[in-house]
Amino acid sequence: MKKLAMVGFLGFSIAIVVFCSAPAFALDKVKFYVEGEVGASFVNLESGGINTAGPHKNTGDDWDTVVVPAAHFGAELFRFLRADIGFNYRGSLNFTTNSFEPPVPTYFYKTDVDTYSLMFSLFFEPIHYKNWTPYVGAGVGSTWIDIKTNDTVVRASDNETNFAWQAEAGIQYELTKHFTLRLGYRYINMGSFDIPLKTIGSGTPAGHFKGDLTAHDVVLGLRYRF
Repeated sequence: MKKLAMVGFLGFSIAIVVFCSAPAFALDKVKFYVEGEVGASFVNLESGGINTAGPHKNTGDDWDTVVVPAAHFGAELFRFLRADIGFNYRGSLNFTTNSFEPPVPTYFYKTDVDTYSLMFSLFFEPIHYKNWTPYVGAGVGSTWIDIKTNDTVVRASDNETNFAWQAEAGIQYELTKHFTLRLGYRYINMGSFDIPLKTIGSGTPAGHFKGDLTAHDVVLGLRYRF
């Protein structure tokens, strides 16, 4: 996980280099901006691992939907390209998955997850029609994950830092010289976690609980260009 986190840090470092060097090669053309964003995030947890107190494999997946706020700082490097650092939060996620393998699961994991993501992205905007501009983008970064899970026999709680990546597309409308409204879709892969299980009461090691986290976001943003 440390290596993956370093990749996310590398993306963040690239962003700093871009923002710091941009004024040097095109000070008169670079336009910096800040943006607030809010949207709906449809988050999926796919579970795995094994509960050795059974023993039983952990299986199944579940979805939860939360409001996801975000803040961005970026630069329009050229008319067709911008770079962006974004921070978003997905909190109070609740999932239910199988502690016993189907077809007769009698115990279920109740898993609570909070995630914080810091992403560096590049956006391509090759088409401009009047005030409308479609865009596509991709980014890399890090996601911090806090996890708690419990099936009434075993439980676990931990936090991990993962490499994360995302892809985006959407449409923008320039309201004024300084303000732009954006509607977009984002897919983000927040990576995997693997945390140790212990029996409730005695604290005896009881296997491990794994999960893969992904999300589909529909977002609305308002950008202020300096």
